[in-house]
Amino acid sequence: MKGLLVLGLGLVALAAASELTLQEQVVGLVLEAFHNRKIVQWLYKEQAVEDFTKIEYPAGPFVRLQVRLQQTQCRNQPGSRQDCALKRRGRKQICLACVKFDSGSPGEVLARYVHCRMETQQAGKETETLSQEEQCRTVQEQGEAPYHTGRFAFSRGLPP
Repeated sequence: MKGLLVLGLGLVALAAASELTLQEQVVGLVLEAFHNRKIVQWLYKEQAVEDFTKIEYPAGPFVRLQVRLQQTQCRNQPGSRQDCALKRRGRKQICLACVKFDSGSPGEVLARYVHCRMETQQAGKETETLSQEEQCRTVQEQGEAPYHTGRFAFSRGLPP
């Protein structure tokens, strides 16, 4: 009986660890995409993950994540990702990321969308929000077989 309890707790811990790893992978992708932009001169650190949604699909898991980043005191130089203190009144960014992973090879990204904006900016116009949602939907559908409602339902008539 104790063996089953230990096994069950181990499986729960393993599931929580894999969930955390997927979240960490997406945050890493966000930071990489953000720092690779030419206009970013300072390093940013993850402040908080505000929204994390994971949906399983046959082609692989889809993750939608919203994360807050804050500016550090270190310059953004290629190959230097050291531990830096947060800038006291540094800029803050809010990033939306949508990532579709491949089920065949874990960790491989099928498609991704990352959009960051300054925290002080408003959420944007309705058209911008709709555009972001459309981009996320495109990433979400990546690798999935298209479903055409009723395409084959009426392809044959009634039996004679």
